[in-house]
This record gives sequence, C-alpha cells and structure tokens, in this order.
Amino acid sequence: MLDGAEAILREDGYAELTSRRIAERVGIKQQLVYYYFKTMDDLMVEAFRRLSKRELERFEQALRAERPLHEIWGISINTNDARLISEFMALANRSEGVRAEVIAFIEQSRRLQVEALTQAIVRKGTKAGKALAALPPVAATFLATSVGLALTREAALGVSMGHAEIEAVIEQIISTLEP
Repeated sequence: MLDGAEAILREDGYAELTSRRIAERVGIKQQLVYYYFKTMDDLMVEAFRRLSKRELERFEQALRAERPLHEIWGISINTNDARLISEFMALANRSEGVRAEVIAFIEQSRRLQVEALTQAIVRKGTKAGKALAALPPVAATFLATSVGLALTREAALGVSMGHAEIEAVIEQIISTLEP
C-alpha cells in the first residue's frame, strides 16, 4: 500500500491520493486500506516515515564515507524523488501529521549535515575555520540543501540555466574542505 501511495504521489500528485486509487493500484479491496490505516492521514504519515528513514540512512552512510561532504552533496542533487518530495511538502501544508514528520526529518537530516561539515572544518584546521567563520555550519548546510533542492526541482522541469555554475561553486567549497 505504501508503494502504491508513493507511486500515485509521484505520478499524479497528492490530490489523486485516495484509498480507492491505492486499492486499485495494489489490487486489493478499498476496505483493506482502512483495516491497516485508520485514516488516509495515517497512511500518508507512514509513507513519509518510510521515505525519511531511507534518506536518513543515506545521510548516515555518507557520514561514514571517506569524503562525507561530497557524498552528502551527491545525495542532495541526485535524488530520484524530487516529485515525491514536492508532493509531501504540499501535504505537509494540509496534514498536521505529515507536517510533524517533515519537520522531524528536515531537522534530523540537517543535524547530520552540520555534523559532517563541522568534522570537515575541524579536520582541515584553523585556516578553513577562519574562512568559514562568517558562515556557521548550520547556515552553510541550509544554503547547500536549499540549492540542492532548487537544482533538483528545476532540472525535473527542464531548467538548467545557472546550474553548472552553482554546482561548480559548491564543489569548489567542498573540495577546499575535502580535497
């Protein structure tokens, strides 16, 4: 059912996410959706939890990589779920349960990214620390994440103007910390 819900969100958007569509998609009776999930909100929350668990595992693996900042940047700009993420963000505006899960995911993923950036600055030493002193790790993480999301969303639409240039800037900053 969760796979079906994700597919519907990706293909048709949250407005088409109904128990009937999910049941049709996975080949079950509509009543079974409500047997396993009390409400559609419960189903949407669980679908987002599953997605966020996968993404957090990717970030945690990136932290253990030889070059974690490069790995995290790769995750940020190479997602196959740009449409799905956009749909969950839209759902977060309509569902308190989804909103709470989205907030928890963003905060946890940002903590992991800040940890990676802070460790890279510490490894690089005071020169890197001085160069980035005006930009706290949480602010740099926020900017990079926002750029990554914008690149992914625009690329999905077919926009590419400025993408190579901003990617080169971010890569240069990351390579300063992780040659």
